[in-house]
Amino acid sequence: MLFQLNIKNIALIKELNIEFEEGLNVLTGETGAGKSIIIEAIDLILGGHATSDLIRDKEDSLIVEGLFSLSILEKGIINNLNLDLKIVDEEGALLIRREVNKKGRSKCWVNQRLVNLSLLQVIGNFLVDLHGQHNHQSLLDVSKHIDLMDSLGGDKIIKYRKELFDAYRLWREKKKKLFQLIRDREENLKRMDFLKFQLEEIDKASLIKDEDEILEEEEMVLRNAEKIIETMEKANFILYEGGLEQSSVRDYLNEVSTSLGEIASLNQRIAKMKESLKEIGYQLEDIVNEIAEYKDKIELDTQRLKEVEGRLNLINSLKSKYGSTIKEILQFRHKIYQELETINYSEDEVKKLRKDINSLENKISNISYNLSMNRRKIADNLERMVVRELDDLNMKRCQFKVSINHYEDDNGIEINSKKYKIGPKGIDDIEFMISPNVGEKLRPLARIISGGEVSRIMLALKSILSEVDQVSTLIFDEIDSGVGARLGEVIAQKLKNLSEKRQVICVTHLPQIACRSRRHFYIEKYVSNNQTGIRLKEMKGEEQVKEVARMLDGSQMSEITIQHAQKMLNR
Repeated sequence: MLFQLNIKNIALIKELNIEFEEGLNVLTGETGAGKSIIIEAIDLILGGHATSDLIRDKEDSLIVEGLFSLSILEKGIINNLNLDLKIVDEEGALLIRREVNKKGRSKCWVNQRLVNLSLLQVIGNFLVDLHGQHNHQSLLDVSKHIDLMDSLGGDKIIKYRKELFDAYRLWREKKKKLFQLIRDREENLKRMDFLKFQLEEIDKASLIKDEDEILEEEEMVLRNAEKIIETMEKANFILYEGGLEQSSVRDYLNEVSTSLGEIASLNQRIAKMKESLKEIGYQLEDIVNEIAEYKDKIELDTQRLKEVEGRLNLINSLKSKYGSTIKEILQFRHKIYQELETINYSEDEVKKLRKDINSLENKISNISYNLSMNRRKIADNLERMVVRELDDLNMKRCQFKVSINHYEDDNGIEINSKKYKIGPKGIDDIEFMISPNVGEKLRPLARIISGGEVSRIMLALKSILSEVDQVSTLIFDEIDSGVGARLGEVIAQKLKNLSEKRQVICVTHLPQIACRSRRHFYIEKYVSNNQTGIRLKEMKGEEQVKEVARMLDGSQMSEITIQHAQKMLNR
Protein backbone atom coordinates (compact mmCIF):
# COMPACT_ATOMS: atom_id res chain seq x y z
CA MET A 1 0.00 0.00 0.00
CA LEU A 2 1.21 3.50 -0.87
CA PHE A 3 1.09 5.20 2.51
CA GLN A 4 2.66 8.60 1.77
CA LEU A 5 3.75 10.53 -1.31
CA ASN A 6 6.13 13.52 -1.20
CA ILE A 7 6.61 15.57 -4.36
CA LYS A 8 9.07 18.40 -4.86
CA ASN A 9 9.72 20.59 -7.93
CA ILE A 10 7.67 18.69 -10.50
CA ALA A 11 5.95 20.84 -13.13
CA LEU A 12 3.75 23.29 -11.21
CA ILE A 13 4.26 21.58 -7.87
CA LYS A 14 6.71 23.31 -5.52
CA GLU A 15 6.17 20.86 -2.69
CA LEU A 16 3.28 18.53 -1.99
CA ASN A 17 2.74 15.83 0.63
CA ILE A 18 -0.15 13.35 0.41
CA GLU A 19 -1.12 10.67 2.92
CA PHE A 20 -3.16 7.87 1.39
CA GLU A 21 -5.08 5.16 3.24
CA GLU A 22 -6.44 1.70 2.58
CA GLY A 23 -9.58 1.56 0.50
CA LEU A 24 -10.65 4.12 -2.10
CA ASN A 25 -8.66 7.37 -2.35
CA VAL A 26 -10.00 9.95 -4.80
CA LEU A 27 -8.35 12.99 -6.43
CA THR A 28 -10.67 15.62 -7.91
CA GLY A 29 -10.34 19.14 -9.22
CA GLU A 30 -11.00 21.40 -12.18
CA THR A 31 -9.81 20.32 -15.61
CA GLY A 32 -6.14 21.27 -15.93
CA ALA A 33 -5.68 21.62 -12.17
CA GLY A 34 -2.74 19.20 -12.23
CA LYS A 35 -4.26 15.92 -11.07
CA SER A 36 -2.31 13.96 -13.69
CA ILE A 37 0.94 15.47 -12.43
CA ILE A 38 0.47 13.50 -9.23
CA ILE A 39 0.01 10.33 -11.27
CA GLU A 40 3.19 11.16 -13.19
CA ALA A 41 5.03 11.56 -9.87
CA ILE A 42 3.86 8.11 -8.76
CA ASP A 43 4.95 6.73 -12.13
CA LEU A 44 8.46 8.09 -11.48
CA ILE A 45 8.92 6.17 -8.23
CA LEU A 46 7.76 3.04 -10.03
CA GLY A 47 10.61 3.40 -12.51
CA GLY A 48 8.80 5.35 -15.22
CA HIS A 49 10.53 7.44 -17.89
CA ALA A 50 11.94 10.70 -16.52
CA THR A 51 13.01 13.85 -18.39
CA SER A 52 14.34 17.19 -17.26
CA ASP A 53 11.22 18.84 -18.79
CA LEU A 54 9.31 17.76 -15.69
CA ILE A 55 11.49 19.92 -13.41
CA ARG A 56 9.79 23.08 -12.13
CA ASP A 57 11.07 26.36 -13.61
CA LYS A 58 14.12 27.86 -11.84
CA GLU A 59 14.83 24.59 -10.00
CA ASP A 60 17.82 22.26 -10.50
CA SER A 61 16.17 18.92 -9.81
CA LEU A 62 12.95 17.16 -8.90
CA ILE A 63 12.43 14.68 -6.07
CA VAL A 64 9.65 12.16 -5.46
CA GLU A 65 9.40 9.91 -2.41
CA GLY A 66 6.89 7.15 -1.82
CA LEU A 67 6.49 5.30 1.46
CA PHE A 68 4.90 1.86 1.12
CA SER A 69 3.62 -0.49 3.80
CA LEU A 70 4.01 -4.09 2.63
CA SER A 71 2.28 -7.32 3.51
CA ILE A 72 4.27 -10.42 4.49
CA LEU A 73 3.75 -11.81 0.97
CA GLU A 74 4.97 -8.59 -0.67
CA LYS A 75 8.04 -8.49 1.61
CA GLY A 76 8.99 -12.01 0.58
CA ILE A 77 8.50 -11.32 -3.13
CA ILE A 78 10.53 -8.10 -3.16
CA ASN A 79 13.35 -9.39 -0.96
CA ASN A 80 13.70 -12.38 -3.28
CA LEU A 81 14.15 -10.12 -6.31
CA ASN A 82 17.76 -9.56 -5.31
CA LEU A 83 19.23 -12.36 -3.18
CA ASP A 84 22.25 -10.28 -2.16
CA LEU A 85 20.19 -7.31 -1.01
CA LYS A 86 17.43 -7.68 1.59
CA ILE A 87 15.89 -4.28 1.04
CA VAL A 88 12.70 -4.54 3.10
CA ASP A 89 12.93 -4.34 6.89
CA GLU A 90 11.02 -6.47 9.41
CA GLU A 91 8.25 -3.88 9.76
CA GLY A 92 7.55 -4.02 6.02
CA ALA A 93 8.27 -0.34 5.36
CA LEU A 94 9.62 0.48 1.92
CA LEU A 95 10.78 4.00 1.04
CA ILE A 96 11.43 4.73 -2.62
CA ARG A 97 13.16 7.95 -3.63
CA ARG A 98 13.74 9.19 -7.18
CA GLU A 99 15.73 12.28 -8.12
CA VAL A 100 16.14 13.74 -11.63
CA ASN A 101 18.50 16.63 -12.44
CA LYS A 102 18.49 19.14 -15.29
CA LYS A 103 20.76 16.92 -17.38
CA GLY A 104 18.07 14.26 -17.29
CA ARG A 105 20.15 11.99 -15.06
CA SER A 106 18.21 9.94 -12.58
CA LYS A 107 19.09 8.38 -9.22
CA CYS A 108 16.95 5.82 -7.39
CA TRP A 109 17.01 4.74 -3.74
CA VAL A 110 15.08 1.94 -2.05
CA ASN A 111 15.23 2.12 1.75
CA GLN A 112 18.27 4.40 1.42
CA ARG A 113 20.09 1.90 -0.81
CA LEU A 114 21.08 3.12 -4.24
CA VAL A 115 19.57 0.81 -6.88
CA ASN A 116 19.53 0.77 -10.66
CA LEU A 117 16.44 1.73 -12.62
CA SER A 118 15.74 -1.78 -13.88
CA LEU A 119 15.48 -3.16 -10.33
CA LEU A 120 13.23 -0.24 -9.36
CA GLN A 121 10.95 -1.05 -12.30
CA VAL A 122 10.69 -4.69 -11.22
CA ILE A 123 9.87 -3.64 -7.65
CA GLY A 124 7.35 -1.09 -8.96
CA ASN A 125 5.54 -3.75 -10.97
CA PHE A 126 4.90 -5.74 -7.78
CA LEU A 127 3.76 -2.70 -5.80
CA VAL A 128 1.36 -0.81 -8.07
CA ASP A 129 -0.81 -1.25 -11.14
CA LEU A 130 -1.22 2.13 -12.78
CA HIS A 131 -4.01 2.28 -15.36
CA GLY A 132 -4.22 5.20 -17.73
CA GLN A 133 -1.68 6.81 -20.05
CA HIS A 134 1.24 5.30 -18.17
CA ASN A 135 3.58 2.33 -18.27
CA HIS A 136 2.94 0.35 -15.07
CA GLN A 137 -0.05 -1.67 -16.26
CA SER A 138 0.60 -5.30 -15.47
CA LEU A 139 -2.29 -6.45 -17.61
CA LEU A 140 -0.65 -4.83 -20.65
CA ASP A 141 2.45 -6.95 -20.05
CA VAL A 142 1.85 -9.94 -22.34
CA SER A 143 4.28 -12.13 -20.40
CA LYS A 144 1.98 -11.88 -17.35
CA HIS A 145 -1.22 -12.96 -19.10
CA ILE A 146 -0.47 -16.66 -18.70
CA ASP A 147 0.18 -16.22 -14.96
CA LEU A 148 -3.00 -14.19 -14.44
CA MET A 149 -5.11 -16.78 -16.25
CA ASP A 150 -3.45 -19.71 -14.44
CA SER A 151 -4.18 -18.03 -11.13
CA LEU A 152 -7.88 -18.55 -11.85
CA GLY A 153 -7.32 -22.30 -12.10
CA GLY A 154 -6.83 -22.92 -8.41
CA ASP A 155 -4.82 -25.72 -6.80
CA LYS A 156 -5.03 -28.01 -9.83
CA ILE A 157 -3.21 -25.56 -12.10
CA ILE A 158 -0.73 -24.66 -9.36
CA LYS A 159 0.11 -28.37 -9.00
CA TYR A 160 0.59 -28.78 -12.75
CA ARG A 161 2.75 -25.64 -12.91
CA LYS A 162 5.04 -26.79 -10.10
CA GLU A 163 5.47 -30.29 -11.54
CA LEU A 164 6.17 -28.85 -14.98
CA PHE A 165 8.65 -26.29 -13.67
CA ASP A 166 10.64 -28.94 -11.78
CA ALA A 167 10.64 -31.39 -14.71
CA TYR A 168 11.51 -28.67 -17.23
CA ARG A 169 14.43 -27.39 -15.15
CA LEU A 170 15.84 -30.91 -14.75
CA TRP A 171 15.29 -31.64 -18.46
CA ARG A 172 17.21 -28.51 -19.46
CA GLU A 173 20.07 -29.37 -17.09
CA LYS A 174 20.41 -32.92 -18.44
CA LYS A 175 20.17 -31.78 -22.06
CA LYS A 176 22.87 -29.21 -21.43
CA LYS A 177 25.11 -31.84 -19.82
CA LEU A 178 24.54 -34.26 -22.71
CA PHE A 179 25.30 -31.55 -25.26
CA GLN A 180 28.52 -30.65 -23.45
CA LEU A 181 29.61 -34.29 -23.26
CA ILE A 182 29.06 -34.81 -26.99
CA ARG A 183 30.50 -31.43 -27.99
CA ASP A 184 33.59 -31.86 -25.84
CA ARG A 185 34.27 -35.48 -26.83
CA GLU A 186 37.22 -34.82 -29.18
CA GLU A 187 38.64 -32.07 -27.01
CA ASN A 188 38.42 -34.28 -23.94
CA LEU A 189 40.04 -37.21 -25.70
CA LYS A 190 42.92 -35.02 -26.85
CA ARG A 191 43.27 -33.63 -23.36
CA MET A 192 43.25 -37.12 -21.87
CA ASP A 193 45.99 -38.26 -24.27
CA PHE A 194 48.12 -35.28 -23.36
CA LEU A 195 47.61 -35.78 -19.62
CA LYS A 196 48.39 -39.47 -19.92
CA PHE A 197 51.61 -38.63 -21.76
CA GLN A 198 52.65 -36.23 -18.99
CA LEU A 199 51.72 -38.73 -16.31
CA GLU A 200 53.67 -41.52 -18.02
CA GLU A 201 56.71 -39.29 -18.51
CA ILE A 202 56.80 -38.39 -14.81
CA ASP A 203 56.04 -41.93 -13.59
CA LYS A 204 58.69 -43.42 -15.89
CA ALA A 205 61.33 -41.27 -14.20
CA SER A 206 60.52 -42.88 -10.78
CA LEU A 207 61.56 -39.73 -8.96
CA ILE A 208 62.67 -39.87 -5.33
CA LYS A 209 62.44 -36.96 -2.96
CA ASP A 210 65.70 -34.90 -2.79
CA GLU A 211 67.26 -37.26 -5.34
CA ASP A 212 68.56 -34.36 -7.41
CA GLU A 213 70.53 -32.90 -4.49
CA ILE A 214 72.17 -36.28 -3.75
CA LEU A 215 73.05 -36.81 -7.43
CA GLU A 216 74.48 -33.33 -7.81
CA GLU A 217 76.78 -33.98 -4.86
CA GLU A 218 77.83 -37.36 -6.30
CA GLU A 219 78.44 -35.78 -9.70
CA MET A 220 80.72 -33.18 -8.13
CA VAL A 221 82.78 -35.90 -6.44
CA LEU A 222 83.03 -38.05 -9.56
CA ARG A 223 84.11 -35.09 -11.69
CA ASN A 224 86.92 -34.30 -9.20
CA ALA A 225 87.83 -37.85 -8.11
CA GLU A 226 91.50 -37.67 -9.24
CA LYS A 227 92.14 -34.44 -7.40
CA ILE A 228 90.36 -35.73 -4.27
CA ILE A 229 92.45 -38.95 -4.20
CA GLU A 230 95.69 -36.99 -4.67
CA THR A 231 94.78 -34.58 -1.89
CA MET A 232 93.79 -37.38 0.50
CA GLU A 233 97.03 -39.26 -0.09
CA LYS A 234 99.05 -36.12 0.53
CA ALA A 235 97.13 -35.42 3.73
CA ASN A 236 97.65 -38.98 4.92
CA PHE A 237 101.38 -38.74 4.23
CA ILE A 238 101.79 -35.45 6.10
CA LEU A 239 99.60 -36.39 9.04
CA TYR A 240 100.54 -40.02 9.56
CA GLU A 241 103.31 -41.50 7.47
CA GLY A 242 106.05 -38.96 6.92
CA GLY A 243 109.22 -40.19 5.14
CA LEU A 244 112.91 -40.86 5.41
CA GLU A 245 113.79 -37.21 5.46
CA GLN A 246 110.97 -35.86 7.58
CA SER A 247 108.65 -36.95 10.31
CA SER A 248 104.81 -36.90 10.14
CA VAL A 249 102.54 -34.69 12.19
CA ARG A 250 101.80 -37.76 14.32
CA ASP A 251 105.57 -38.25 15.04
CA TYR A 252 105.99 -34.64 16.03
CA LEU A 253 102.94 -34.83 18.25
CA ASN A 254 104.23 -37.96 20.00
CA GLU A 255 107.61 -36.37 20.48
CA VAL A 256 106.15 -33.26 22.09
CA SER A 257 103.81 -35.37 24.25
CA THR A 258 106.75 -37.48 25.50
CA SER A 259 108.78 -34.39 26.38
CA LEU A 260 105.92 -32.87 28.30
CA GLY A 261 105.42 -36.21 30.08
CA GLU A 262 108.89 -35.99 31.52
CA ILE A 263 108.15 -32.70 33.22
CA ALA A 264 104.43 -33.09 33.81
CA SER A 265 104.94 -33.87 37.45
CA LEU A 266 106.60 -30.51 37.98
CA ASN A 267 103.54 -28.43 37.29
CA GLN A 268 99.80 -29.09 36.96
CA ARG A 269 99.50 -26.80 33.97
CA ILE A 270 102.09 -28.82 32.06
CA ALA A 271 100.18 -31.97 32.95
CA LYS A 272 97.03 -30.47 31.37
CA MET A 273 98.99 -29.63 28.23
CA LYS A 274 100.13 -33.23 28.00
CA GLU A 275 96.53 -34.49 28.37
CA SER A 276 95.32 -32.07 25.69
CA LEU A 277 97.98 -33.31 23.29
CA LYS A 278 96.90 -36.85 24.06
CA GLU A 279 93.30 -35.97 23.04
CA ILE A 280 94.58 -34.29 19.90
CA GLY A 281 96.46 -37.48 19.14
CA TYR A 282 93.24 -39.51 19.34
CA GLN A 283 91.44 -37.00 17.08
CA LEU A 284 94.31 -37.12 14.63
CA GLU A 285 94.01 -40.91 14.53
CA ASP A 286 90.28 -40.57 13.75
CA ILE A 287 90.91 -38.04 10.98
CA VAL A 288 93.63 -40.15 9.43
CA ASN A 289 91.35 -43.21 9.49
CA GLU A 290 88.51 -41.21 7.92
CA ILE A 291 90.84 -39.92 5.19
CA ALA A 292 91.97 -43.41 4.38
CA GLU A 293 88.42 -44.76 4.35
CA TYR A 294 87.14 -41.92 2.13
CA LYS A 295 90.14 -42.26 -0.24
CA ASP A 296 89.48 -45.99 -0.64
CA LYS A 297 85.87 -45.33 -1.64
CA ILE A 298 86.70 -42.79 -4.35
CA GLU A 299 86.96 -44.37 -7.75
CA LEU A 300 87.78 -42.91 -11.13
CA ASP A 301 84.45 -44.33 -12.44
CA THR A 302 83.66 -42.59 -15.74
CA GLN A 303 80.73 -44.93 -16.36
CA ARG A 304 79.05 -43.94 -13.10
CA LEU A 305 79.66 -40.28 -13.92
CA LYS A 306 77.82 -40.72 -17.20
CA GLU A 307 74.94 -42.41 -15.40
CA VAL A 308 74.67 -39.59 -12.84
CA GLU A 309 74.86 -36.92 -15.55
CA GLY A 310 72.17 -38.69 -17.57
CA ARG A 311 69.89 -38.98 -14.55
CA LEU A 312 70.35 -35.30 -13.71
CA ASN A 313 69.64 -34.32 -17.32
CA LEU A 314 66.38 -36.28 -17.15
CA ILE A 315 65.39 -34.62 -13.87
CA ASN A 316 66.27 -31.15 -15.19
CA SER A 317 64.23 -31.82 -18.31
CA LEU A 318 61.22 -32.66 -16.16
CA LYS A 319 61.87 -29.53 -14.08
CA SER A 320 61.73 -27.38 -17.20
CA LYS A 321 58.24 -28.74 -17.93
CA TYR A 322 56.55 -29.47 -14.64
CA GLY A 323 58.20 -27.63 -11.74
CA SER A 324 61.43 -26.18 -10.40
CA THR A 325 61.90 -28.95 -7.81
CA ILE A 326 61.14 -32.68 -7.58
CA LYS A 327 58.48 -31.83 -4.99
CA GLU A 328 56.74 -29.49 -7.45
CA ILE A 329 56.95 -32.11 -10.22
CA LEU A 330 55.27 -34.68 -7.98
CA GLN A 331 52.60 -32.12 -7.00
CA PHE A 332 51.97 -31.47 -10.69
CA ARG A 333 51.68 -35.20 -11.25
CA HIS A 334 48.99 -35.42 -8.54
CA LYS A 335 47.11 -32.52 -10.13
CA ILE A 336 46.95 -34.03 -13.63
CA TYR A 337 46.00 -37.40 -12.16
CA GLN A 338 42.99 -35.76 -10.51
CA GLU A 339 42.09 -34.00 -13.75
CA LEU A 340 42.18 -37.30 -15.59
CA GLU A 341 39.77 -38.70 -13.02
CA THR A 342 37.30 -35.86 -13.67
CA ILE A 343 37.47 -36.18 -17.48
CA ASN A 344 35.33 -39.22 -17.64
CA TYR A 345 33.67 -39.31 -21.00
CA SER A 346 31.63 -42.44 -20.91
CA GLU A 347 29.20 -43.95 -23.39
CA ASP A 348 27.36 -45.40 -20.41
CA GLU A 349 26.85 -41.91 -19.01
CA VAL A 350 25.56 -40.69 -22.38
CA LYS A 351 23.12 -43.60 -22.57
CA LYS A 352 21.88 -42.90 -19.05
CA LEU A 353 21.41 -39.20 -19.83
CA ARG A 354 19.47 -40.01 -23.00
CA LYS A 355 17.23 -42.36 -21.03
CA ASP A 356 16.60 -39.73 -18.33
CA ILE A 357 15.88 -37.07 -20.95
CA ASN A 358 13.36 -39.29 -22.76
CA SER A 359 11.61 -40.03 -19.47
CA LEU A 360 11.44 -36.34 -18.59
CA GLU A 361 10.17 -35.43 -22.05
CA ASN A 362 7.31 -37.90 -21.67
CA LYS A 363 6.45 -36.39 -18.30
CA ILE A 364 6.66 -32.80 -19.64
CA SER A 365 4.54 -33.78 -22.65
CA ASN A 366 1.76 -35.19 -20.46
CA ILE A 367 1.75 -32.27 -18.02
CA SER A 368 1.87 -29.68 -20.83
CA TYR A 369 -1.04 -31.33 -22.64
CA ASN A 370 -3.20 -31.48 -19.50
CA LEU A 371 -2.26 -27.92 -18.59
CA SER A 372 -3.17 -26.68 -22.06
CA MET A 373 -6.55 -28.43 -21.98
CA ASN A 374 -7.37 -26.92 -18.60
CA ARG A 375 -6.29 -23.48 -19.77
CA ARG A 376 -8.76 -23.61 -22.64
CA LYS A 377 -11.57 -24.20 -20.16
CA ILE A 378 -10.35 -21.33 -17.97
CA ALA A 379 -10.05 -19.12 -21.06
CA ASP A 380 -13.66 -19.81 -22.07
CA ASN A 381 -14.89 -18.83 -18.61
CA LEU A 382 -12.65 -15.75 -18.48
CA GLU A 383 -13.88 -14.56 -21.87
CA ARG A 384 -17.53 -14.77 -20.78
CA MET A 385 -16.84 -13.02 -17.47
CA VAL A 386 -14.88 -10.18 -19.07
CA VAL A 387 -17.53 -9.57 -21.73
CA ARG A 388 -20.17 -9.45 -18.98
CA GLU A 389 -18.10 -6.98 -16.94
CA LEU A 390 -17.45 -4.79 -20.00
CA ASP A 391 -21.14 -4.81 -20.82
CA ASP A 392 -21.77 -3.39 -17.34
CA LEU A 393 -19.18 -0.72 -18.12
CA ASN A 394 -21.08 0.38 -21.26
CA MET A 395 -18.68 -1.29 -23.65
CA LYS A 396 -21.54 -3.10 -25.38
CA ARG A 397 -20.84 -5.86 -27.89
CA CYS A 398 -17.15 -5.67 -26.99
CA GLN A 399 -15.27 -8.83 -27.87
CA PHE A 400 -12.65 -10.30 -25.58
CA LYS A 401 -10.59 -13.33 -26.51
CA VAL A 402 -7.82 -15.29 -24.85
CA SER A 403 -5.44 -16.20 -27.66
CA ILE A 404 -3.71 -19.53 -26.99
CA ASN A 405 -1.08 -20.46 -29.55
CA HIS A 406 1.50 -23.23 -29.92
CA TYR A 407 4.62 -23.04 -32.04
CA GLU A 408 6.31 -26.02 -33.64
CA ASP A 409 9.97 -26.51 -32.79
CA ASP A 410 12.24 -29.39 -33.82
CA ASN A 411 14.03 -29.08 -30.47
CA GLY A 412 10.83 -28.96 -28.46
CA ILE A 413 8.52 -31.51 -26.82
CA GLU A 414 6.49 -34.05 -28.80
CA ILE A 415 2.74 -33.98 -28.24
CA ASN A 416 0.41 -35.94 -30.52
CA SER A 417 3.19 -36.62 -33.06
CA LYS A 418 4.26 -32.96 -33.32
CA LYS A 419 7.09 -31.15 -31.59
CA TYR A 420 6.25 -27.85 -29.90
CA LYS A 421 8.28 -25.06 -28.38
CA ILE A 422 8.34 -25.56 -24.61
CA GLY A 423 9.05 -23.33 -21.64
CA PRO A 424 8.78 -23.64 -17.85
CA LYS A 425 5.08 -22.71 -18.13
CA GLY A 426 4.26 -25.18 -20.89
CA ILE A 427 3.63 -25.02 -24.63
CA ASP A 428 0.99 -22.28 -24.51
CA ASP A 429 1.66 -18.74 -25.69
CA ILE A 430 -1.16 -16.66 -24.20
CA GLU A 431 -2.24 -13.12 -24.98
CA PHE A 432 -5.43 -11.20 -24.19
CA MET A 433 -7.12 -9.86 -27.35
CA ILE A 434 -9.94 -7.31 -27.59
CA SER A 435 -12.19 -5.55 -30.06
CA PRO A 436 -13.78 -2.56 -28.26
CA ASN A 437 -16.00 -1.57 -31.17
CA VAL A 438 -18.30 -3.44 -33.53
CA GLY A 439 -16.63 -4.19 -36.84
CA GLU A 440 -13.09 -3.93 -35.52
CA LYS A 441 -10.91 -7.00 -35.57
CA LEU A 442 -9.45 -8.42 -32.40
CA ARG A 443 -6.21 -6.73 -31.41
CA PRO A 444 -3.71 -7.30 -28.59
CA LEU A 445 -4.79 -5.65 -25.37
CA ALA A 446 -1.47 -3.80 -25.26
CA ARG A 447 -2.39 -1.92 -28.45
CA ILE A 448 -5.53 -0.28 -27.08
CA ILE A 449 -4.95 3.47 -27.51
CA SER A 450 -7.79 5.15 -25.61
CA GLY A 451 -6.88 5.81 -22.00
CA GLY A 452 -10.53 5.57 -20.96
CA GLU A 453 -10.98 2.24 -22.72
CA VAL A 454 -7.78 0.87 -21.21
CA SER A 455 -8.85 1.84 -17.71
CA ARG A 456 -12.32 0.34 -18.09
CA ILE A 457 -10.94 -2.89 -19.53
CA MET A 458 -8.47 -3.01 -16.65
CA LEU A 459 -11.29 -2.39 -14.17
CA ALA A 460 -13.23 -5.29 -15.66
CA LEU A 461 -10.25 -7.63 -15.54
CA LYS A 462 -9.26 -6.49 -12.07
CA SER A 463 -12.80 -7.10 -10.83
CA ILE A 464 -12.52 -10.70 -12.04
CA LEU A 465 -8.92 -11.26 -10.98
CA SER A 466 -9.05 -9.38 -7.69
CA GLU A 467 -9.08 -12.61 -5.65
CA VAL A 468 -5.85 -13.89 -7.18
CA ASP A 469 -3.96 -10.77 -8.29
CA GLN A 470 -1.13 -9.97 -5.86
CA VAL A 471 -0.66 -6.25 -6.63
CA SER A 472 -2.07 -4.38 -3.63
CA THR A 473 -2.36 -0.83 -5.00
CA LEU A 474 -4.39 0.06 -8.10
CA ILE A 475 -4.34 3.52 -9.67
CA PHE A 476 -6.93 4.57 -12.25
CA ASP A 477 -6.57 7.69 -14.37
CA GLU A 478 -9.13 8.82 -16.99
CA ILE A 479 -11.43 5.91 -16.16
CA ASP A 480 -14.49 8.21 -16.41
CA SER A 481 -13.73 9.57 -19.89
CA GLY A 482 -17.07 10.13 -21.70
CA VAL A 483 -19.06 8.40 -18.97
CA GLY A 484 -22.66 9.26 -18.08
CA ALA A 485 -24.50 9.04 -14.78
CA ARG A 486 -25.70 5.44 -15.04
CA LEU A 487 -22.31 4.07 -16.08
CA GLY A 488 -20.71 6.30 -13.47
CA GLU A 489 -22.68 4.43 -10.80
CA VAL A 490 -21.49 1.08 -12.15
CA ILE A 491 -17.84 2.16 -12.31
CA ALA A 492 -18.04 3.71 -8.86
CA GLN A 493 -19.47 0.53 -7.35
CA LYS A 494 -16.86 -1.67 -9.03
CA LEU A 495 -14.09 0.58 -7.72
CA LYS A 496 -15.64 0.45 -4.28
CA ASN A 497 -15.80 -3.34 -4.43
CA LEU A 498 -12.15 -3.50 -5.51
CA SER A 499 -11.15 -1.18 -2.67
CA GLU A 500 -12.51 -3.65 -0.11
CA LYS A 501 -9.43 -5.81 -0.70
CA ARG A 502 -7.05 -3.39 -2.42
CA GLN A 503 -5.89 0.16 -2.06
CA VAL A 504 -7.39 2.12 -4.96
CA ILE A 505 -6.29 5.62 -6.00
CA CYS A 506 -8.47 7.25 -8.63
CA VAL A 507 -8.26 10.54 -10.49
CA THR A 508 -11.85 11.28 -11.46
CA HIS A 509 -14.49 13.78 -12.56
CA LEU A 510 -17.32 11.49 -11.48
CA PRO A 511 -19.18 12.52 -8.31
CA GLN A 512 -20.39 8.91 -7.93
CA ILE A 513 -16.80 7.78 -7.40
CA ALA A 514 -15.96 10.72 -5.12
CA CYS A 515 -18.94 9.91 -2.87
CA ARG A 516 -17.66 6.39 -2.25
CA SER A 517 -14.13 7.44 -1.29
CA ARG A 518 -12.50 6.85 2.05
CA ARG A 519 -10.30 9.90 1.49
CA HIS A 520 -11.17 12.68 -0.93
CA PHE A 521 -8.46 15.13 -2.04
CA TYR A 522 -9.14 18.34 -3.98
CA ILE A 523 -6.40 19.72 -6.21
CA GLU A 524 -6.26 23.32 -7.41
CA LYS A 525 -3.86 25.84 -8.90
CA TYR A 526 -2.76 29.04 -7.16
CA VAL A 527 -0.56 32.01 -8.05
CA SER A 528 2.07 33.38 -5.67
CA ASN A 529 4.85 35.86 -6.50
CA ASN A 530 3.92 35.68 -10.19
CA GLN A 531 4.40 31.90 -10.26
CA THR A 532 1.73 29.22 -10.55
CA GLY A 533 1.65 26.34 -8.11
CA ILE A 534 -0.55 23.40 -7.16
CA ARG A 535 -1.92 22.63 -3.74
CA LEU A 536 -3.97 19.84 -2.28
CA LYS A 537 -6.65 19.76 0.38
CA GLU A 538 -8.60 16.89 1.90
CA MET A 539 -12.36 17.32 1.48
CA LYS A 540 -14.52 16.68 4.53
CA GLY A 541 -17.94 17.69 5.70
CA GLU A 542 -19.42 20.76 4.00
CA GLU A 543 -16.36 21.22 1.77
CA GLN A 544 -16.81 17.72 0.35
CA VAL A 545 -20.52 18.39 -0.23
CA LYS A 546 -19.68 21.51 -2.23
CA GLU A 547 -17.00 19.69 -4.25
CA VAL A 548 -19.43 16.88 -5.14
CA ALA A 549 -22.00 19.53 -6.10
CA ARG A 550 -19.42 21.23 -8.33
CA MET A 551 -18.70 17.89 -9.99
CA LEU A 552 -22.46 17.49 -10.57
CA ASP A 553 -23.25 20.92 -11.94
CA GLY A 554 -20.03 22.83 -12.55
CA SER A 555 -19.19 26.08 -10.79
CA GLN A 556 -22.84 27.35 -10.98
CA MET A 557 -24.06 25.30 -8.04
CA SER A 558 -27.70 25.57 -6.94
CA GLU A 559 -29.27 24.67 -3.65
CA ILE A 560 -30.83 21.66 -5.34
CA THR A 561 -27.43 20.50 -6.54
CA ILE A 562 -26.01 20.82 -3.03
CA GLN A 563 -28.92 18.83 -1.62
CA HIS A 564 -28.39 16.18 -4.29
CA ALA A 565 -24.70 16.02 -3.40
CA GLN A 566 -25.55 15.60 0.27
CA LYS A 567 -27.94 12.76 -0.54
CA MET A 568 -25.29 11.04 -2.62
CA LEU A 569 -22.78 11.27 0.22
CA ASN A 570 -25.34 10.09 2.76
CA ARG A 571 -26.14 7.12 0.58
